[in-house]
Amino acid sequence: MAGKSFIFRFADVEVREREFSLVKAGEVLPVEPKAFRVLLILLRNPQKLLPKDELLTAVWGDTAVSENSLARSIALLRRLLGDEARDPRFIETVATVGYRWLCKVEVSEEAGAEADLPQTPPVPVSAASISKETKTASRKRLPWRFAAAVLVLCLAGAAWHLHRPLPPPRITAYVQITHDGRSKQLGGTDGSRVYFTLSSPLTIEQVGVNGGEIAHVPINVPATEMILMDVSPDGSNALVWTMEGGHVSNPMWVAPLLGGSAKRLGDGQNEAFSPDGSSVIYSTLEGGDIYLVRIDGTENRKLAHVGSQGQDYSWSPNRKAIRFTEGGLLWEMSSNGSGLHRLLPDWKGEGGLCCGNWTPDGHFYLFDSGSEIWVLDERSGPLRTRPSAPFRLTTGPVQWGRLIPSRDGTRIFADGFTPRGELSRIDPRTGALQPLLGGISAEYASFSPDGKYVAYVSFPEGTLWKADQDGSNRVQLAGGPDYIYNPRWSPDSKQILFATDGFNPLHSSIYLVSTDGGNPQRLLPVDATVTGDPNWSPDGKKVVFHRGGIAATNGDLRILDLGSAKATVIPGSSGMFSPRWSADGRFILAKFTDSRPSLPVFDFNTQRWSTLPVNGDAEFPSFSRDGRYIYFLRFGRDQAVIRIPVSGGKEERIVDMPNWHITGHFGFSMALDPTDAPLVLRDVGSDDIYALRLEDR
Repeated sequence: MAGKSFIFRFADVEVREREFSLVKAGEVLPVEPKAFRVLLILLRNPQKLLPKDELLTAVWGDTAVSENSLARSIALLRRLLGDEARDPRFIETVATVGYRWLCKVEVSEEAGAEADLPQTPPVPVSAASISKETKTASRKRLPWRFAAAVLVLCLAGAAWHLHRPLPPPRITAYVQITHDGRSKQLGGTDGSRVYFTLSSPLTIEQVGVNGGEIAHVPINVPATEMILMDVSPDGSNALVWTMEGGHVSNPMWVAPLLGGSAKRLGDGQNEAFSPDGSSVIYSTLEGGDIYLVRIDGTENRKLAHVGSQGQDYSWSPNRKAIRFTEGGLLWEMSSNGSGLHRLLPDWKGEGGLCCGNWTPDGHFYLFDSGSEIWVLDERSGPLRTRPSAPFRLTTGPVQWGRLIPSRDGTRIFADGFTPRGELSRIDPRTGALQPLLGGISAEYASFSPDGKYVAYVSFPEGTLWKADQDGSNRVQLAGGPDYIYNPRWSPDSKQILFATDGFNPLHSSIYLVSTDGGNPQRLLPVDATVTGDPNWSPDGKKVVFHRGGIAATNGDLRILDLGSAKATVIPGSSGMFSPRWSADGRFILAKFTDSRPSLPVFDFNTQRWSTLPVNGDAEFPSFSRDGRYIYFLRFGRDQAVIRIPVSGGKEERIVDMPNWHITGHFGFSMALDPTDAPLVLRDVGSDDIYALRLEDR
C-alpha cells in the first residue's frame, strides 16, 4: 500500500522496514544491507522453505555471487539475533536446499510520512451568541491570532528540530577494492588512489579508490623494505619507515610520491602528517614521548609524555585537538600538547581501541575496537549536545583494521580481514609444507619433554591449549583477554610458562599454569614495566625473562629464582629481549632491541657475552635440541629458515620460502618440533581493502 511499510516483531526483536533498522532488547544493531534484505524476505515468508537460488535472485539480482555470500549473510543474522545453526530458534538451514524462518512473527503496517502529519481540528463557533460588531472584531483579530499561532508552531518546530537527535550514521554498502587476499597495512589516500604496504615482502603499492589493478609505488629511499605510515593531505608526499641493519632502527623519511629525493627526519615511530602537511608528529623509540618536527627537519619539539608509545595520530579538522592510541586506549590532547586525557574513560567494550580518524567535515570520529568499527558522533549545535557514547557501525564476520576516510567523507577505506592459518611442518629434506595436528589454526606449538603432549596457541583467539601429541584430547588451559604466546613446558612436563601480549602494556606479563588445569598464576607483581618471553632453566628451578618492551632500549634480562622469588639482572644484558635457555644450561640466547644484525649469547662458564653476526634479521630464535645450533626465521623479502652454530660460523639456509605467506599474532612466528623441523603458520585467511559507504541521513 502506498505510503506504508511493515514492522515485524518476534521475541525481543523489532524490525522496521522503512527505517532499515533492527532493534534487539532496545538496542539498535547495525546490519549490512544485503543481510537486512535477506532477513526481510524470511520474515515475509515465515514457516516457508525458501530455496537458495530464490534468495540469491531476490537480494543480489543479476550480480554474479556464489552461495557463500548468502551463507555469510545468514551467519551475520544468526550472530546478531543470538541464534545457533545446530539448534535454531529463528533461521533453519535445510541442507543443500535453502532456509526457513521458524519463529512466529507479528506483522503490522506503519503509515507513511504523509499519514503522520498532524491535522488541524475545526474550531466550533456559535453565530447566535455573538453580535455583528463582535463578528466584525473577530474577523479583524483573526489574522493576528492566526499569525501568532503559526509563529508559536514555528518556534516549537524549530526548538524540536534543534533538540532532536540526529539519525545515527550507518554503513550502507561494502565494496572490495583489492582481491589478492595478501596481508596489507593501509597507509593513506590522495583522493584518487589508496596506498598500502604489502607485508611480505614489505613494499608500497597502490590501487584506485574504486578498485582495479594493484601497482607498485617506487619510493626513492635507500632501503629495500619499507612501510608506508601516512600520505600528506595534498597527496604529494609519503611518510615512510624503513627496515635497516646496523645499530640505528626506525628511521623516518618524507618521500615524494611522484619521484624525487627523500628527506630523512631522524628516528621515530608511528609518524603522521599534520593537517597542512608541514609537520610530522611521531613517537620516540624508547616510548612515552611525543614530538612534532617540520618536514624539513627543523623545529623538533616535544609535545607530551605518555605511558608508552603512542600511535594512530589524528588531528581534528579544525586543528585544535590531536587524538591517538596508547596502551589500547584512546587519548586526546590539544594541538600544543596540553590537556592530555582519556577520550572514552567509561569504555567497557572488548579489545583494545585503535586506528582513530576524523571525517573531513569533523562530524564523526571513527575508530576500531580490534575487529569492529565504531563511531563517535561529533555533531552538535546551540541547543543540541553531541552523544557521549560511541555507536557501533559493523558486526562481523569480517574483522577491520586501520581506517582512512575518503577525501569527501562519504566512504571509509578499511583493511578487512578474516584471519586463519594452517599449522605446518617444514620437511628439512624436501622443504615441503606438511599440515601438523590436522592443519589447525594455531601457532607456537611446543612439545612436552616426556614426548606425550603438545601445547599450542589458537589463532586468532590467542588461547592456550594442551593435547596429546597427535592432536587428540584437547584441553584449554588459559585464555583471554590478552593474546598468549611462546608457551614453554617445565622439565618435568607438569607446568607451562607463557607470556601475554596485552593492548594495555600493564597486562603484558608472564604466567605459570598446571598442565592439569586451574587458574594461571602471575609470576611477578603488577608494575609499570612489560615482562615477557619466559624460559625455564634445565633444572626447572629458575626462569629467565626480559623486562621492558621490545622497543625499550633500557630493558634487560633477568633470572627469577622460583624458590626465593628473587629476580636478578644478567650483567651486560641492557638493551636485550626475548631470551632462550639452552638445554644443557650453559648458554642464554637473546636479541637486541635496536635490531642490529647479530645474536647475543651469554656463556655461564665465562660469565661473558659474545655476538653471532647474521646477515639480516633473526626472528623467533631457538636452540636446537642438542644445543649446537640456533635456528631462526628471516622474514620478508629474503624469507627463509636459517641456522647458525652456537660456537660461531657461517649461516646455513635450511629452507628458502620467498613466496610463502605465513601469519600469526605478530605477523609471523616459528617454533621447532622434537626433530628440529621448523613449524610455521601458513596463511589461509584473506586480507583486502574495502570501501565502506558512510551515510548519516
